[in-house]
Amino acid sequence: MRAAAALAALLVLVPSTAAAAARAIVLTTLFGEYHLVFDDARITEAEVRDLVVLSPHLAGWTSLAVAPRLERCVAGDSAYLDCARSTEPSRFLWNARVNLDAGAAAARRLAALRTPAELEPVAAWLRRSLTFSLWLEETKLDFYRSRDLAVLGRRYDEVEPARGCAAAVAAVRGASSREAQFDLVVLDWHNCVNALVRRRLGEYPLPAWQRFLRAFGITERFVETVK
Repeated sequence: MRAAAALAALLVLVPSTAAAAARAIVLTTLFGEYHLVFDDARITEAEVRDLVVLSPHLAGWTSLAVAPRLERCVAGDSAYLDCARSTEPSRFLWNARVNLDAGAAAARRLAALRTPAELEPVAAWLRRSLTFSLWLEETKLDFYRSRDLAVLGRRYDEVEPARGCAAAVAAVRGASSREAQFDLVVLDWHNCVNALVRRRLGEYPLPAWQRFLRAFGITERFVETVK
């Protein structure tokens, strides 16, 4: 009887112990709140926070898939110069360098990140995506400085913008002012080259992310706060 009573007590204690191991973190993203619930007996909070940067649900400034755009300027951030007049050349060049440095730092962080086997396809895809995104921003800055149309035709891996985006390059050539030229580079040329390269890059490997969640008993939920 005593053994049965002890076993019953143990069985009662097991669910409460498991429940106590459940932890949650909430991250603010560009579009809302990202909630993750995990068992800290299987993965630590520090590990979750390190690896969550690989999530497909992060976007904008929280994503490692793309580098900050050259023209990004965050009012109130001391790294940037005078966002109200950020198109003035010297301020633009300063802020562009801040953004490129941030992208390069993200690339170093991603390269140093240790990932479980389930996440290797995700990490590899993000490294390729971020590397290309940095190249795209650096190329736009090279054109801003030089105004050399040949810069816009530079090859990236197997993609040749001089051919695939010839119409966008021609539009830049025919623009009526330096400002109009760069506006076309930032929009039309950027979008064209981005589309060409990302068709080859492929989609984010979502099945790999889902395998990671299952392997470590993590559940996720996104709460949209921006309509």
